[in-house]
Amino acid sequence: MTVVLLVAAGVALLVGVVVIGHRMIGSESATGTFTDGMGSFMNVFDPARERADDALRSKKTQGEMLPSPDDDHPPMTVDLARGVARLRRSRG
Repeated sequence: MTVVLLVAAGVALLVGVVVIGHRMIGSESATGTFTDGMGSFMNVFDPARERADDALRSKKTQGEMLPSPDDDHPPMTVDLARGVARLRRSRG
């Protein structure tokens, strides 16, 4: 009877480890070192995909270098009568 209980507990523990490990590897928001280590490991087999994924991740976090001009403050003014175009200087 004791052997049956030990085997059942071992199987339940094994199933729990497999389920938790699958969730840890498969989730997109995982920040654990195991997932990061597996990402580096997978880079060996498919470096082009890793570079593409890295480029997509950097596109999500990139911002504008300069703010886009609005209608109230255009980046240049053109005076056709005098033949002069003036560019507004950026501050900074």
